[in-house]
Amino acid sequence: MEIKNQTLFFVGIIVLILGTLIIIFDYPQLQVLDNLDSESYYMLDEEKKNIHQRMKIEITVGVGLFAAGIGLLGASFLKRFENGFR
Repeated sequence: MEIKNQTLFFVGIIVLILGTLIIIFDYPQLQVLDNLDSESYYMLDEEKKNIHQRMKIEITVGVGLFAAGIGLLGASFLKRFENGFR
């Protein structure tokens, strides 16, 4: 396979790595909070519950970045993106 658009390829690599890092570092923390039984979860203060909700959003963003990175890498190999998006 030949890379048709090097810029798109490197942007795809960067986005893919960023999404992967978000998933790797946030997923274990999210699992800990998800595995709490309901009584323990209700005993958490509001700040920790808000952090839990934000982490769910952050994981979703990480998965989106991961998918976008794969899409950009795939697009960098296509002939129609050889000269950019003109």
